[in-house]
Amino acid sequence: MLAKWTFSVFNVLPMPNRLLFGRIIRHIKNQMAQSFFGSCAKNSNLRPKLKLRHPKNIHLGKRSSIGDNARIIATAPVHIGDDVLMAPDVVILTDTHCINGREKILDSGTTKKPVFIGNDVWIGTRVTILAGAEIPDGCVVAAGAVVPAKKYPPYSVIGGVPAKVIKQER
Repeated sequence: MLAKWTFSVFNVLPMPNRLLFGRIIRHIKNQMAQSFFGSCAKNSNLRPKLKLRHPKNIHLGKRSSIGDNARIIATAPVHIGDDVLMAPDVVILTDTHCINGREKILDSGTTKKPVFIGNDVWIGTRVTILAGAEIPDGCVVAAGAVVPAKKYPPYSVIGGVPAKVIKQER
């Protein structure tokens, strides 16, 4: 409980990494996150003003960064690999409404699906990653993309609404 409260206090402070003050805040936030995330590497970077739900389901790899104002609603596991860079305002969702014919959507319930983000991935500003998405190693996700429940090829550039492969490295 104390760890979450401390994290919340430090989460609203600016974090200029080039200054000692910013590096101290980063270190304290990481220490606190390790106690209530599913897992969080010591050298990860949790930028200011994160909005996290069910952080016990979030697994953050080494040298990965979650950008300012990101929202992660992790009702199912969210696995973020090593060396992942997330720009500001990224949204990750792990549940979605069921659609059952003419049944009212409100009465149809939700389905939970995990999200997997591989290693060495770059996610642009204001990307929305939906439940069930799998972004493998080496991918770049263009700013503003909406990534549906789909698996993409490794080392590809994806973007658009819905996201599709724009370019693929061979």
